[in-house]
Amino acid sequence: MGPLKGIRVLDLSQVLAGPFGAMMLGDLGADVIKIEPPHGDVTRTVPGVERNGVPVGIINYNRSKRGIVIDFKKPTGAEVFLRMAEKAHVVMQNFRPGVVDKLGVGYEATSKRNPRIVYCSMAGYGFTGPDVDKPAYDPIIQGRAGAMESQRTQGRPRVIKNAIADKITGMTAAFSIVSALIAAGANGIGQHIQIAMIDALAYFLLSDTMVHQTFLPHKPGLRPPVTTAEPFETADGFITIAPLTDKHWTSLLKAVGHPEWFEGNEPRIERAKRSGRNLIELFKTKPSEYWLPLIEQADVPCGRLNTYDSIFEDPQFVANKTFIEYEHPRAGLVRGVRVPARFSATEPELLHHAPDLGGSTDEILAEYGFSGAEISKLRADRIVS
Repeated sequence: MGPLKGIRVLDLSQVLAGPFGAMMLGDLGADVIKIEPPHGDVTRTVPGVERNGVPVGIINYNRSKRGIVIDFKKPTGAEVFLRMAEKAHVVMQNFRPGVVDKLGVGYEATSKRNPRIVYCSMAGYGFTGPDVDKPAYDPIIQGRAGAMESQRTQGRPRVIKNAIADKITGMTAAFSIVSALIAAGANGIGQHIQIAMIDALAYFLLSDTMVHQTFLPHKPGLRPPVTTAEPFETADGFITIAPLTDKHWTSLLKAVGHPEWFEGNEPRIERAKRSGRNLIELFKTKPSEYWLPLIEQADVPCGRLNTYDSIFEDPQFVANKTFIEYEHPRAGLVRGVRVPARFSATEPELLHHAPDLGGSTDEILAEYGFSGAEISKLRADRIVS
C-alpha cells in the first residue's frame, strides 16, 4: 500500500508543480484529496490531448487522488476546508502569494485548527522580493534560473523542451513534506514550507553548471562547460556516447578503426573536438546496431536514442517494468510511469484513478466527519459539489 499509507493530504494546487508533487505522495500511499473550485483545475479546460472528456494533464499529474469541489468564494467554504484540515497531515497549494490568506485557508488559519499540520506553499519567485507578485511559468523560470543558458548551442540559449521547473518544484515539495512529517512525528510540531520555483530549479541545476563560478571571486563572462556530447547520427537513427576520459577516447577510436584521430601534441580539448568531428561523418555510414556493439565492447558509455515509439519497448525499461498500463473508467486504457523506487516491504500500488471533478465529494466529507445532513445542506448551498 506504499510507505505513506495513513498520511492524509489536502491538495489545493493546480496545473503542474503542486499536482505533480501531490501525485508523488499519492503514488507512495498517501490519501490525497484534490480540492478544486467549481470550474475545476485549469488543466481541465485548457485545449489539448483528451479522451472522453478526460484531459491528459489530469491523467498524468493527478492519479492516486480522490476529488472534491469546494467553492471558497462562498461564506462557509473556508470552514469546510478547515474542518477537513483538522484531520489532515499535509496541505499543498501553489496560488500566488497572499491568495490563500484572503480565502481564509492559509497557513495561519490552518495551523490554528491543527498545529501539527505540514503546510507547503509553492510560488514562482517565492514570498518576498521584487518579483513576488509576478506570474511565473516554466519557460520564464528556466530563463531566470540558468537552464536555457546551460543548453546554449550555436551561440544561442535554448529552452529545455520539458516542464522541468514545474516538476522539480513538485519533487522538491514532496521530499520537503516527507522531511517535515518526520520532524512532526519526532517533536509534535507542524510547520510552513515555502518553495520558490526559481530556487528549486537553481538547486537542481547549478551544482554542475556553475563550476566556473563556485570559487570566489569568479571571473565574469564564463559560460557553463559543455561536457555532454550531442547525439551522433547514424545511417538509420541516432546514438549517444559519453567518452569522458582519455581512456574512453582511445578505446572508442581504436574500436572504430581510427586511433590516430586522438593522437598528436595538440591540447586535449582540440584532439577531442577533432575526433568528434570525424565521428560525426563516420557514424553516418552504418546503422546504429553496427556501431553500438563495437563501442560497448570498448567499454565506452553509449546507448541508443529512443523515440517515443521505441522507448516503451526498450528491453531495459521492459525489464524494470517502468511503464504501467491500467483501465481508467472514462478514458479507457492508459499508460503511465510507475514510482521509480522499489520498496521491499511497502511497495506502492495504484489506489485511485485521476479524479473526475468532485468525483468523491460525499465520500470524502463523510470520512472527515461531516454528517449526511451537513453534506446535503452544503450541496444545497452550492458550497460543495
